[in-house]
Amino acid sequence: MEEKPHSTAIRYLASYYGILQSFHLLLLARAGWFLMQGRMLPFPAPPPPGGWPQSALPFLLGMGLVDGFAIGLGLAFVYSLLFSDTLKSTIGLISLTAALSSGIVYLIGTLPSGAWGANPAAYLAVLILFSPVLPLYFLLIKHSLRDQ
Repeated sequence: MEEKPHSTAIRYLASYYGILQSFHLLLLARAGWFLMQGRMLPFPAPPPPGGWPQSALPFLLGMGLVDGFAIGLGLAFVYSLLFSDTLKSTIGLISLTAALSSGIVYLIGTLPSGAWGANPAAYLAVLILFSPVLPLYFLLIKHSLRDQ
């Protein structure tokens, strides 16, 4: 669904989402570069004491692939909103659903490893940085439902 956006809150939150996902893309690219060099994978939220176990690598790479998908769609959504003044709520909702799902799975998946207990400030920072994504998600759902 394409139409002119009516909410400045959506524009501000989408701008934040675009900046957040741009930095997220840079962090994923850095992690991919490290992986290609055979170095330990860096992540914004640090690993548990002793590092990530080898068995966690497929999980982390899978999350990175989902994040890459969400980032691509998210940047397309933000670009169309900010530069074409077109609200593509379906693309935004798919991107945000993927991003939120990946974030929830990542945070829950890392909890048993002890990473949260060893690095509570880092994990709290990730939660705080991504928290403005929730209001954007709900505003897009509301906007989509209103237009049906």
